[in-house]
Amino acid sequence: MLSKQRQTECKKYVVLSSFSGYIIKMEAAVKFRVILDHDIKKLCLPGMPHTVKELEATIKQTFGISMDISLQRKDQDFDDFVTLSSIDDLKDRDTLKVVYVPPVILFSNVDIPELPTEDYSISRSVSENDSVSQPSTSSGSISAESDDTIILSPRSPGMHKPWPTDFPIPKFSYNTELVLQKGNENYLRDGSLLCKEKSYPGVKSNILECLAELIYSYTPYPSDAQRCAVAEALIKKNPCLKEPGSFNGLYGWQQSLKYKVGNYRSKLRMHGIPEVLVNSLKRKSSEDKLPAKNIKKPRKAEVNYLPPHPAGETEDSLESNRLELISETKKKNNGRVINEMMSRTFSLRRQEIVGQAPSVADLLERWPALFEPSQTLFLLSCATFS
Repeated sequence: MLSKQRQTECKKYVVLSSFSGYIIKMEAAVKFRVILDHDIKKLCLPGMPHTVKELEATIKQTFGISMDISLQRKDQDFDDFVTLSSIDDLKDRDTLKVVYVPPVILFSNVDIPELPTEDYSISRSVSENDSVSQPSTSSGSISAESDDTIILSPRSPGMHKPWPTDFPIPKFSYNTELVLQKGNENYLRDGSLLCKEKSYPGVKSNILECLAELIYSYTPYPSDAQRCAVAEALIKKNPCLKEPGSFNGLYGWQQSLKYKVGNYRSKLRMHGIPEVLVNSLKRKSSEDKLPAKNIKKPRKAEVNYLPPHPAGETEDSLESNRLELISETKKKNNGRVINEMMSRTFSLRRQEIVGQAPSVADLLERWPALFEPSQTLFLLSCATFS
């Protein structure tokens, strides 16, 4: 006979007992530390799950999670979380991290032209069984098959591309390329640098002008790290441009890019580009007239942040479309017309929201269609996709 203390200790381990010729395996209880966003929970199970899918289902049921998830465990070797691929890697009192898997956004009726001037649409299937539809390319315009099709505003030439991993140095003017070619040859031969700017008038100015124009195609407000990446790419391709008095050979280029990009924004502001015009001192109130106060910059994943009005449209014409849009929202089964008019007035709406920052009540009064189910679905889809 085992003592009570010994029997208690045996409950922590696997107990094998024979019953009617069969071996019954009774596993010990296990505990896990589960990280859910900013919360830390404790999960107690009667035994170790057999598969990772079974553990995911148990966690979803225990903590009321409706989204698809994947699990990561705290690895002792790397002191970081790694994806849990096998249940054998898991042991008692391990720390698990729940990672939410976003739902798949289905794109259909997408026209991908050679030049980015067409409309794009995001369609939502309203059939009983959700089916995966592949993107299709057509030579004509995009056709909306249902009222649930949300038509985005036309992609303007001013839309920015994502910042590249390796910044591509553009081709400069013919004269500048000749000077750089000769300078790189001298650098490889005897290590001489092209630091005498007076000997080659216009070379540095042309380099900075081309770089500023290319930087703006990615972002109008580059950070210090991004300007440093541009200077490093420039020196890597043209080592003769290193600065002899700089601690890293490119500090002066970083500062020159900073002022050159600022001058380039000033030129665009004179041409009325809304994305930089919104940050001018003339557009700010008297108490906010400081260069660094209330700067409206696009954040990560924001596309077409403050586009100009479509060609041929003015504020007066778009205001008339806004008034027509209000009357259209009072009609039934008019989703397709509303979506088209919302797409047409997108630039006017963005300028009001970014420049004036109206309250929700004022926004509801001026743009009631923005709170329609189709428009709300589109906003949720974009947030999930980003």
